[in-house]
Amino acid sequence: MPTQSTAEDPEKYHPESNIHQYLVSKAANAATPELLGAAVHERWDVKTAADADAQALTGQSPTSTTITELRALAVPAFLPPDGRSDGAEKTVWELTATLQTFRSESDGDYHLVISTNDPNETMIAEIPNPGDIPPASFFAEQIASARTAFDSHFQITENINAPTAPVAPGLAAEAQFQEVAVQVTLTGLGYFDFNHHQLGVAPNAIELHPVINIVFNG
Repeated sequence: MPTQSTAEDPEKYHPESNIHQYLVSKAANAATPELLGAAVHERWDVKTAADADAQALTGQSPTSTTITELRALAVPAFLPPDGRSDGAEKTVWELTATLQTFRSESDGDYHLVISTNDPNETMIAEIPNPGDIPPASFFAEQIASARTAFDSHFQITENINAPTAPVAPGLAAEAQFQEVAVQVTLTGLGYFDFNHHQLGVAPNAIELHPVINIVFNG
């Protein structure tokens, strides 16, 4: 019987991809911060909706879903380095959840941990820094609007047009997570990340990435 693939399966990625190399090295207990840093930044065009497949999503009405439903999805058999897998990654999703905690990551993204009424049933949503989005992004305006709304709600001061300062992989001083526990409705594009033990990661490592709209409920 074939082994069921998971979010940590290196065979989902091209053999020369950074994610593939990191997962193989991790299995051999030989992973390094440099390999992890390169892997995390892979599929950047997909994460920022600058891939060609994202154009077809610009006129798509959001599909209502839940964290429970997204966490139950099967990980695709292959995740293209420069494009989207069929299904969840080619869908604009909308869900209401509890925003448990967040922080600004070294790559400029806001990393949001969202949950159902069960605080242990979580997944990740990410709002990229607009200053780091490729000019080809089909959702640049919406991402910037979501980032501005987030900053406004939490009174965060930043220049969203400025790119994130580069740092050496593994050497960045990560910000602390801020506990907030507020109800939000998020709209975002589906994205399957790989599991590198990031806080709040779903079992299948699905995310809303990028978030293109956020509404704070109450």
